[in-house]
Amino acid sequence: MKLQIENTNQINGTINISGSKNACLPILVTCLLTNQKMKLYNVPNITDITYMLRILKSIGVKVKYNKDTNELLLKRKYLKSNIKSTYTKKIRASYYLIGALFTEKKTMKTKYPGGCNFEERPIDYHLEAINKMGGKICTRKNIITIKRKQKIPTTIKLKTKSVGATINIILASVKTIGTTTILNPSLEPEVLDFINVLIKMGSMIEIKKDKIIIKGVKKLKGTSYRIMSDRIEAGSYLFLASSVVKSNVLLNNINPSLVKNVINQLSSAGVDLIINKDSIRVLKNQSLNYMKVIADDYPNFPTDLQQIATAALLSSNKISLVQDNIYKNRFSEVNELIKMNAKIIRHKNKIIIFPSRLIGTTVTATDLRAGFALIVAGANAEGVTIIENAQVIFRGYEHLILKLKNLNINAKIIL
Repeated sequence: MKLQIENTNQINGTINISGSKNACLPILVTCLLTNQKMKLYNVPNITDITYMLRILKSIGVKVKYNKDTNELLLKRKYLKSNIKSTYTKKIRASYYLIGALFTEKKTMKTKYPGGCNFEERPIDYHLEAINKMGGKICTRKNIITIKRKQKIPTTIKLKTKSVGATINIILASVKTIGTTTILNPSLEPEVLDFINVLIKMGSMIEIKKDKIIIKGVKKLKGTSYRIMSDRIEAGSYLFLASSVVKSNVLLNNINPSLVKNVINQLSSAGVDLIINKDSIRVLKNQSLNYMKVIADDYPNFPTDLQQIATAALLSSNKISLVQDNIYKNRFSEVNELIKMNAKIIRHKNKIIIFPSRLIGTTVTATDLRAGFALIVAGANAEGVTIIENAQVIFRGYEHLILKLKNLNINAKIIL
């Protein structure tokens, strides 16, 4: 897929922020832990969700999704332990099936997850935890096989905070009788949203400072739940609106506290932001000032936004710095931006960004967030920008073309 973006020096309009991709994906998997109905609201219509639903259908889940209302009904009819769906290779979140099936089945088999490959991202923490909880693991020819005789409650200390590993351990332990403790867990908003669903289902989960305590129960019930809004989508559009010369953009359906760090960064760089209970308005009529962005664990600046911040800061009037302490090599957008005449210097996990006069050309979206970074660059570049491999952007941005047009950005898919 190719996406064409035309230059603009003024954007204005209103968009509604969709449900969170990173919260919704593991919440979908909770339907495997109960034989009762799950009804979810604010489920984003994006390709990652579509792929996960296809996987769930392939192993025995009845799926009814209303894309007009973003309402989803899930009910486990039966449960296969051998996941043969090819869609597991298309999304990284398919690894959540490991924790859920470890809970429900004495043996399971699946392929390694796929998703964005901006850096080597092994799932060692996940498998080490499952092993400690009683799973015998065999990996061969890109296939993971797990067998267990019993589920063992235990204490697991993560070497570094990991959203995926934290969620997978919770999935694997909520129905393990006894107490399982996670030390040094990820406590990002998406993890807390996921935990809230499980608590509504009857799980006994307690959060104490830097630990999560799970007391296993025998049975979980179905529930209804509204997925939190997507703070990464909100941050993406905040940077897009802040990158152009003039903007008046209103983002609805977002809790500003979820993007507090982004708001602080943009405010310090000279962007006027009007904050309300569930909306943010961006008002801008001058260039961005210097910004120093350091991506790290929540509540610090999100790693998922540093690539997009990089593209926005090319329109700054001063030299800026972006550093990623989570993924040291998450800079795949840099070479593509350089093709557009961007002046960027990289040193290890840091990049120095110089004010640049961007020129539209053909570039490639190497991953989801890098793809949106190129949209930001394209809106600020002279002429027309063509983004190849653009389908990866639709993995995480609902109604992308419509929302860009609502902001007066000329964007269209071309053959």
